[in-house]
Amino acid sequence: MKKGFMVLLATVVTVCSFVFAYAASTVNVSISAQVPVSSPELAVVIKQLNTPAQDPNTGTTVTAMNFGTLTHFLADGTTDAGIWYSRNYFCVFIYTNSFGRRYQVLSTCTGLSNGAQNLPAGSFGISPGYAAQDAFNIGGTLIPQGTQPTGSVLGNPGPAIATNALIYRSETAASNRIIRAFYSLPGYGEGGALPFTGYTPIPLTQAPGTYTGTVTISIVVY
Repeated sequence: MKKGFMVLLATVVTVCSFVFAYAASTVNVSISAQVPVSSPELAVVIKQLNTPAQDPNTGTTVTAMNFGTLTHFLADGTTDAGIWYSRNYFCVFIYTNSFGRRYQVLSTCTGLSNGAQNLPAGSFGISPGYAAQDAFNIGGTLIPQGTQPTGSVLGNPGPAIATNALIYRSETAASNRIIRAFYSLPGYGEGGALPFTGYTPIPLTQAPGTYTGTVTISIVVY
């Protein structure tokens, strides 16, 4: 009887010692995560617009800027403008992601050509824009970007056939923004006003044909 009790006791003590040792032990598990070196990025949405001062958000979403067949008549359909131009124009919404680095958004175009023929360099225009109501979609919620940051710079209207024409330069804090870039083959404005400095119209003597080219929009650290 006594012997049996001692065996049972030894068994109980051994089990309890094992449980106690497990609860008191510690385990070190290594953790690692790598944040990659990142450069500013951009994404674009292109809207085709058909009427002057049209809200760009109401435009048709497209993937290329096709100005179609040019016209030499004014909006009334009978008055001759004396030049070729397009009533269509485009707004490119540019969404920036800076990764905290100061950046510039630039536009480059080498020209619109048809074989050896080229449209005048000043006929294709760019006009940068900024709108406080333009909004980022954050988790399904639209968040307006607010006023243009102090210290940031919006480029001036001018010929789009240019190298690294400035669309936007960020402030030091490099906040993410939505920038608008309007591209056009315009005619003269009211009273013969130039649509932008450096404008050159497309003459009616321009050789017929389809003129093509490429616009490159880039974001770079500065």
